[in-house]
Amino acid sequence: MKISQCGQSYSFDALVIGSGIAGLCYILELLKKAPHIRVALITKGKLIQSNSYYAQGGMAAANSKGNLEHHIEDTLKAGDDLCHAETVQAILERGFESIEYLLAEGVPFDRDGSNHLSLTKEAGHSNPRIYHINDKTGAAIIDVLLQQLKKHASITIFENHIAVNLITKTLPHTPQAFPEVIGAYVLSEACNQIHTFLANVTVLATGGAGKVFRYTTNPEFATGDGVAMAYRAGARVGGLEFYQFHPTLLYHSKINNFLISEALRGEGAYLRSPVSGERFMQHYAPKEMELATRDVVARAIFSEIEKSHFDFVYLDIRHKEKSFLEKRFPTIFHTLSTIGLDLSQDLIPVVPAAHYMGGGILTDINGRTDLQRLFAIGETAFTGLHGANRLASNSLTEGVVMGRLAAERSLADIEKPFVISKQPAWDSTCVVDSRRASQINVHWRGLRGEMSSYAGIIRTENGLNDQLKLILTRKEMIEEYYWHYAITRDLLELRNIILVAELIVRFALKRRESRGGHFREDFSEKKFDMEESIAKINDFQRI
Repeated sequence: MKISQCGQSYSFDALVIGSGIAGLCYILELLKKAPHIRVALITKGKLIQSNSYYAQGGMAAANSKGNLEHHIEDTLKAGDDLCHAETVQAILERGFESIEYLLAEGVPFDRDGSNHLSLTKEAGHSNPRIYHINDKTGAAIIDVLLQQLKKHASITIFENHIAVNLITKTLPHTPQAFPEVIGAYVLSEACNQIHTFLANVTVLATGGAGKVFRYTTNPEFATGDGVAMAYRAGARVGGLEFYQFHPTLLYHSKINNFLISEALRGEGAYLRSPVSGERFMQHYAPKEMELATRDVVARAIFSEIEKSHFDFVYLDIRHKEKSFLEKRFPTIFHTLSTIGLDLSQDLIPVVPAAHYMGGGILTDINGRTDLQRLFAIGETAFTGLHGANRLASNSLTEGVVMGRLAAERSLADIEKPFVISKQPAWDSTCVVDSRRASQINVHWRGLRGEMSSYAGIIRTENGLNDQLKLILTRKEMIEEYYWHYAITRDLLELRNIILVAELIVRFALKRRESRGGHFREDFSEKKFDMEESIAKINDFQRI
């Protein structure tokens, strides 16, 4: 059966894809500067569904010059000599300004008994500098920003819409590889039609790609859409071998993707072997113990799991008072209680899980990409802030800073409309084949298991090469389906995730060393002459 997926055409001043902290701060800052600007906000599910919303820990920010210097030092150390020093300075020096900005918007950061802002410490930080709202910091921030957003009549919100591809236009006297972006094709799940969105500026705030791996702290919609679309359009991407694994995802058969915040270890939780009960971090990081950086702790847990017949290790905070735990970690305490676990009495089974995409679309701190009129902000961007391993709680701070800076920088493009003779409509004729759709989605489960085994926390040349062959075989079938059958959200996400998986594996093969979140068992030492990983479309075909 043939159907048409051709939908409507829309025109806006700015098109924002993604409703996390970076995208929302971009819109709010933009409308403060120019309230008349017409903005379209595209989100795959409901407005609250973003990686930012599920961030438990908090925002890292220095509130004094001395603390700023230490914050910079801690970030550079965690990044394992691959951070861009200028970027680290530029973003972190705006950290406390970002806290003040959110306070002014109405974000209720926790306070102590003296009504001072409460600070906690997380792994890799030399000082307490994490601003938080219990263990639901992201949710509280997003709720406030959405309240502010809904006050503006010039914003049109498109929920349950997923971007398909960027729309590009080649400019005269401009290299073919770096065209101008004039919008995006977007699938509406409600009517199963693909709409054309044209805009003077397109902003990708699409978050990470945790669903490429079997275990992830990310929600279902974290499928690397922004990276995949930008790469297909010709933008450079980088650092994708440095996928950060969070050490402590709840291990449970019925509750998926539930993060046990690093803040528990910041408050004194121990990691224990399920076999002997000992605190095993003494064998991996005897000085830092449970507060070592995430890459060190995740590899330690992975190694302990490999040595035992268990699929998890234990997190232990039973030495803290129940009243304290209920107040400090209400979300975690309640969630665990629904499955019969008492945080103050029981050992909690945890497993490492894909958490944060360290690389992404190459940008400056203002979010500018290689492609004119295209900005990328937040987790989907690669500014060089995180280097080879993100320091805990730097990401929400980065999202606020980049969102606000990108709003200011993009105004010039918004005020300079592009010229186009005819709107490019989606090629609408396609075939519906429900049986084929069911078969193609089996690739999702296979891909995620393979990526965890071959390209996860510990990698080898042979394993990565095996994985690349599997990816290319799957990719050929997925692309054939994309071009000949009706487009669905499942297919779009699978197409994006297979491309991101390929990039992760290719970058991991090129980096024949171990550094930060990238560990090669066959090249376990760090090499100081290794360069940053950056590539654009077709680069790997020449290797």
